[in-house]
Amino acid sequence: MSESIERVRMVDVTQKAETERQAVAKAKIKMKPATLELIRRGKLAKGDVLTVAQTAGIMAAKETPRLIPLCHPLLLTNVAVEFHLPENADFIEITASAKGVGKTGFEMEALVAVSAAALNIYDMCKGVDKGMTIEEVRLVKKSGGKSGTYIAEESKGNSKHGKIIAVCLSQEREGPKKPVNQGLLKEDYGFVGDAHAGSERQVSLLARETINKMLLALEGVNPDRMRSQGIKINPGDSAENLVTEGVDLISLPIGTRICIGEDVILEVTQIGKAFHRPGFYLLPLEGIFARVVHGGTVKAGDNLVIDDIR
Repeated sequence: MSESIERVRMVDVTQKAETERQAVAKAKIKMKPATLELIRRGKLAKGDVLTVAQTAGIMAAKETPRLIPLCHPLLLTNVAVEFHLPENADFIEITASAKGVGKTGFEMEALVAVSAAALNIYDMCKGVDKGMTIEEVRLVKKSGGKSGTYIAEESKGNSKHGKIIAVCLSQEREGPKKPVNQGLLKEDYGFVGDAHAGSERQVSLLARETINKMLLALEGVNPDRMRSQGIKINPGDSAENLVTEGVDLISLPIGTRICIGEDVILEVTQIGKAFHRPGFYLLPLEGIFARVVHGGTVKAGDNLVIDDIR
């Protein structure tokens, strides 16, 4: 008598409700610093590495059920693939988000996207660096569905520390601000010499990751390559006082305290703002505002630490 053995099966999601879902995954590809510099300058023989890798990641997410046999075909409403090239590093960090409405999650779509992007970077650079390694492919966040929101432990801690990339001031309330060597913050006032000091929004902050993300979305190319080709992306262009790196500013709750350098303490008072001037400015959409709890001098390179909510 023959015996029927079910070795694999697809999860039946017929009775599950459709909800809005999103997943975010990350990966790193390590390489020689010289290879990373070739990518920055757009000097690889096969062309624009990050544009091809970005496209490959998006395409791969849409093909996930063909690559992972037991995945359900899902209707993706958005896939985004971004790259972070830290200064003086030997790796590229890849982030992919997959979003849609469905009966099951988009974790595999995000993971496939970062994996395909990393593999394409390897393919386009292997002629000069066969020793590259793809590492730390992982899910960092997912939301939606019965199980709710998941955030990886590493992601909860990584956003606590960052640094100041630029300090920008202006004596005019309209238009961009100019980078300066350092600025003096006065308690419950703002930057001495800045037009917005003393207002309800004493200090404005914008993350460099946000600037790079928006440029990738608008231009479809790597911001570092844009710089190498003479296209200027200046701190202060969105009228922000401080440009930061390493902290997800927009996710900080109101009341969060930000410690800068040895003395300065800011307290978040507002996330974004209404905006009616012509032109495109990131600050109202992705920036935050803070009051000065304790003053002092701030300069580029200062460490930034997120304190507990008070």
